[in-house]
Amino acid sequence: MAHISKTLEASSSNLDHCAQLLRDGDVVGMPTETVYGLAGNALNLSSVRKIFEVKGRPLIDPLIVHFINLQAAEPHIKSNDSVRRLAEAFWPGPLTMVVPKKESIPDIVSAGLPSVAIRVPRHPVFRQILERIDFPLAAPSANPFGYVSPTLAKHVQQTLGSRIQAVLDGGPSELGLESTIIDLRNPEQPAILRHGPITESQISEVLQMQLIRHTRSPDDQAAQSAPGLLTKHYSPKAKVRLLPHGDTRPLSEHTESDAKTALVLNQKPIWHTTEHSIFWLSESGDLSEIAHNLFELIQRLDQQEVQQILIEQAPEQGIGQAINDRLRRAAAKLEAID
Repeated sequence: MAHISKTLEASSSNLDHCAQLLRDGDVVGMPTETVYGLAGNALNLSSVRKIFEVKGRPLIDPLIVHFINLQAAEPHIKSNDSVRRLAEAFWPGPLTMVVPKKESIPDIVSAGLPSVAIRVPRHPVFRQILERIDFPLAAPSANPFGYVSPTLAKHVQQTLGSRIQAVLDGGPSELGLESTIIDLRNPEQPAILRHGPITESQISEVLQMQLIRHTRSPDDQAAQSAPGLLTKHYSPKAKVRLLPHGDTRPLSEHTESDAKTALVLNQKPIWHTTEHSIFWLSESGDLSEIAHNLFELIQRLDQQEVQQILIEQAPEQGIGQAINDRLRRAAAKLEAID
C-alpha cells in the first residue's frame, strides 16, 4: 500500500514536528498567502534535490528562497537600495525579487545562474516554521511540475500525498495566485518577470521609475531567470481555451463545446441557468476574488473529469494581468495537441 502523507493542523507540536523534518532534510507541504508550497532546506543539496524529484521539476526552473526577514537574507545575497525599499514597502508579502546571490546559495536552487529569487512570506504558519529553524526554505508550489498550483491542503494531498511526509494545513490560500516577481539584478533597470498580487504600478511608485517589461526567452530548454516563466505552466488535465474578456455567451453558443465542457466566467451572467457546467469566479467581477478562486475551481473541474474548460479572460489591468498570464500558460498546452 502506498504511503500517504499526514495532513496536520498547525498546532505547536505539529509545527515542531515539521521543523524537525526540515532539519532532517525532508520536504513538507506548507501554506503561504499565495499558494501552498513544497518546502525544504534551501542550503541543503539533498533537500533541494528532493524538491525537484518530488515535483518532477526540471533543473532549469529555479526555486524561490524564503526568509523570515530581509536581515536574514542579506548574508546570502548582494543587496541594493531598490531591494531595501521594496522590502520595506511589501515584505512580508507576495513579492519575489531576483538579485545576485552569494556562494552560500547552492547553484541547483538558481538553475546554475549567479542570481536567486527571494521572498519574505506573511502567512503565519510559514513564519512560525521559519522562526523554529536557522536556515531559509526553498518552496515552489506543492504540485507536480506544470500542473495547477494548490490553494488547499487537500490539493497537495491529492497530487503529492504519496511522495512527502506531511502537509501543514493553514486553510485556503488568501490570494490564490503566485507572487509577483521583479528582476533587480540591475537595479537601474528593474523588470517585471511575472505579474502577481503586487502590481506593476505599486512597484513603480515605490521605486520612482518605470519598469521594463520582461521579454520571454523563446528557449524553454535554457535556464530560466525565475520560476513560472516557461511557456506551458499552471495547466490542468482538461484542455483550456481562452475567451476574450466580455465574451459571456451561454455555453450553447460556443461551437467547440460538448457535454464534457465547462464554461467559466468572471462574474455571474445575467442569463444564468441551473446548468451544472456554468461557473463564475466572482458574483460581482471583483478581480481579487477572481484570482482567489481561479486555481481552486480549475482543480475542482479536473476532479470532476471535465475535458475542456472555456474560460473568460480578466481585464488586462492590475491583478488581471496576473490572472491572464496564468490562463495563457495553462492554455499553451494546446499548441502541442492541435
